[in-house]
Amino acid sequence: MNRERLERFLASHTYAMNTRHRYRHVFGLACGLPVENWQARDLLTFVSRPEWGSSQRCVAFYALRGYIRWMWGDNHPALLAKIPPVKPKKQRVLTKETALELLASFDTSIPSGARDLAVCAVALDTGLRCSELCHLCLADVDLHQRTLQVVVKGGQWGMGIFSAETAMYIDRWLTFRAGEVREGVETLFISLHHQCHGLPLTREGLQGIVKRWGLRLGIKLSPHDLRRTFATLTTIFGAPSRVVQEAGRWSSITMVERYTSSLDASAIAPYLPVARLLK
Repeated sequence: MNRERLERFLASHTYAMNTRHRYRHVFGLACGLPVENWQARDLLTFVSRPEWGSSQRCVAFYALRGYIRWMWGDNHPALLAKIPPVKPKKQRVLTKETALELLASFDTSIPSGARDLAVCAVALDTGLRCSELCHLCLADVDLHQRTLQVVVKGGQWGMGIFSAETAMYIDRWLTFRAGEVREGVETLFISLHHQCHGLPLTREGLQGIVKRWGLRLGIKLSPHDLRRTFATLTTIFGAPSRVVQEAGRWSSITMVERYTSSLDASAIAPYLPVARLLK
């Protein structure tokens, strides 16, 4: 493997920026290895590093398998390798009570509090990913229709719908944004931190902001937890899976099921037949 070919491979696919970053890490470890001569066992040996968990092993496996197929075709012997599917551990998701506590934790009398409440509400209502929240442009947000459009994973435009309450939070943030944003910046959400003040939020910056929200509540929290919370709470509140799939811009119902895997049997309580029949 050489770096020029690896960059050509990445350029020929519409991977998200985070996926490109993770694939480059894997390719960096494989650079200089005789991948063209690998058998299935060699690929499996490479991805079975003891320091990697199941998620990283899957990333490495699919990154290398994609490159091998792109470079040498479908008949390469390494493509016979299979890894057994591993059921992922339960992912973090906010309960109704914790989500409400989070929304109530922002001080909207200051710019950072108004911005953070708007970010949180948009994330909970639309399930936008971290990079999508950062790249969302003000011009693509319609407060009257309560819709937004943003380039999503895969490079396509996707739509989100948000509530009247979230529209109100965005409008409140806009009263501050006008005096904070640098000329020419088009994103809805901007940094309010020192040298980056007035510039678009970065992925790393937003991750740090959301982490601090969690610390304030005494929990671990990431932007992707809010995407899972969107899927879980809309399901709990009665939205059909097909509607959640479309609203969250997932390619299949299977993805919705994966994002709502934290649901447990107690979520059925409001829908139990006897109580409903006797009402």
